[in-house]
Amino acid sequence: MNEDLTINELEDHLHAGEREVLDAATLSAIRRRGGRRRTARRTLIAIGTAATVAVVGLTLTLGMPGSGDSQPDKATQVADPPQELDPLAEQALAEIPGAVQVSEWQVVLPPPDAQSDYFHDSPDSEVVGDPVALAAKTYQGVTMFPAHAWPDWLYQGTLDFEEAQPDPPVGSMDNGILVEAGDAFLACVSWQNNTCVPALMTRTADGQLHYSWGMGTEEFLKPGSDMEVFLSGDYSTGAAGQLAFAGLPGTDVARVEFVTTDGNVVVGRVHQGLVEGDSMMSGRVPGELARVIAYDADGEVIEDHPLRDCDSPVDCEVR
Repeated sequence: MNEDLTINELEDHLHAGEREVLDAATLSAIRRRGGRRRTARRTLIAIGTAATVAVVGLTLTLGMPGSGDSQPDKATQVADPPQELDPLAEQALAEIPGAVQVSEWQVVLPPPDAQSDYFHDSPDSEVVGDPVALAAKTYQGVTMFPAHAWPDWLYQGTLDFEEAQPDPPVGSMDNGILVEAGDAFLACVSWQNNTCVPALMTRTADGQLHYSWGMGTEEFLKPGSDMEVFLSGDYSTGAAGQLAFAGLPGTDVARVEFVTTDGNVVVGRVHQGLVEGDSMMSGRVPGELARVIAYDADGEVIEDHPLRDCDSPVDCEVR
């Protein structure tokens, strides 16, 4: 495969041919070119059944600089969430041992005995340095696990839901059913000895660390660039929240605050040394995040970053 393909050309490969499964060389090129791009929530396209799939759908969004406005502004929602459990989610809550309702419309299932079929690992990648445990979990959809891991009604019901969508995804969680995939870690991952990029990783029950998604646009962590913020659902407290990440070039960040839409302030963690010469930050946020404020050692604000408005799942990947 031509290593000089553009991102758009690579995405054309992702969606070309309804039953095409991309070869290892194509996958490696997509991962290397997409290393600074966040994968969308709907990462895999279903073809007929969950066992026959295309590949990870990478999405690009450009980070917008913070406005400097000091007042918290509510992050725009792509769509209003449902107000009650879907019937399939309600049945899962009642019949799957260990299932927990975490919001008006969402249920988290414990990991099944079988391992997920869909981690985005590559033989060309390696973790640089020590990964950071985040005291949180990562989540996947029912059909990212083998069919035999679930009762037939759950797997087939989820598959029916996915196939009814305009662009059928594998592993959709839009029906309100999430599956705990493993422990969440933040790490710096490189491909073929290239500069490493921050990534969310999952450690499964067998102790293996798997790549979930990478962070950042093409400008992320470049000198003079603004903060970029990334979000992942966090239900580890038994309620819906967010696992938030942010990054800034340089090593001046000494403290970070994550401010929610209702005004709560969470003091996060600063991960100096995770990415050489740059600052990564993380925090577990109850509710929804509105802004991230980074401070230097003297308490001076380096950047006060309100989450930018967004209007689609793709547009909302980098905030």
